[in-house]
Amino acid sequence: MRALAPLALMLLAAPVQAAKLAAPPVYTLSVAPNGNPYLPVAVKKALLNIRIGLSFDTAMILNQPPADRAGLKPFPLLGKRTFKNAMIPGGEATFRFNLATITPQGLPPKKVPTVWVSRPVASDADGVLTVGALKADRVDIVLRETPPGSQTYVLKKKGSGETAIKSRIGDEEVDISLELNSPTTVMNARAGEALVAAGLARRANAVSYWRPFPGVALPYQALTPKAGLTIAGLPMRSLGVRVSESQAKAIDAAAKGTSTASDDEDTITVSADRKRRGGRDPWVLIGRDVLDDCSRISFDRAGERWVLTCKFS
Repeated sequence: MRALAPLALMLLAAPVQAAKLAAPPVYTLSVAPNGNPYLPVAVKKALLNIRIGLSFDTAMILNQPPADRAGLKPFPLLGKRTFKNAMIPGGEATFRFNLATITPQGLPPKKVPTVWVSRPVASDADGVLTVGALKADRVDIVLRETPPGSQTYVLKKKGSGETAIKSRIGDEEVDISLELNSPTTVMNARAGEALVAAGLARRANAVSYWRPFPGVALPYQALTPKAGLTIAGLPMRSLGVRVSESQAKAIDAAAKGTSTASDDEDTITVSADRKRRGGRDPWVLIGRDVLDDCSRISFDRAGERWVLTCKFS
């Protein structure tokens, strides 16, 4: 126990030391062997191991035990709610939330909206923090050495403080997000319908499962892209469009999963006459099937853009 005392003192002192730091113009992260970037983040009483996510705006999402270790308390009266959704393990969980001051290693402290969930949201870390919460003009995520013949791809962000990219498929405006934690590129029904209607992809008779959180398996139908298809300037390989369990079973009678039986808004398609629309706004999450061919991904806050260095075969 005596040997642990100096370490404990260093951890407790970390936020004070980091508070003196100025926001660097460039902050560099390397990825772990699993392809994701991680960062020690001091949160109140604890130093947490946090995965850095690319696909949502400024926030931190924690598993319940690390939040308890940190001593986080929900905002009075309004800071605890129970939600039901197909993306939640088991379909339902209690969410607690408040603003928390965090200090990522080597960066100044920042107050961010923080949510901790009664069911696990990360199996590989204590939680997930968006890259947009890191106080630096640019965050470079280095996946590997840059090979000869690589090209630079510039993707304009939607706006200040956001991580999403605005693009268009046919007559639909679509939100594009990048995510190293997703093995495949997946989209909701409205985005998939826009691709099919524009003649850029066709539905295949195959079903698989997207696993955004532990214990969650959401069915998607494979899409076969038209040769040379790009979205936001990036070449598409394997695509999946979200479908409900009932749709998945109709496509493949052997399909089985852990998602809830009820449909969700991401599986609702645009009506045939296109006069009446349903479901969430169209979105596409670009995964490692595309991003594994990149050697560097830069979140350029100052330039309101993403800059990717990639070599696509």
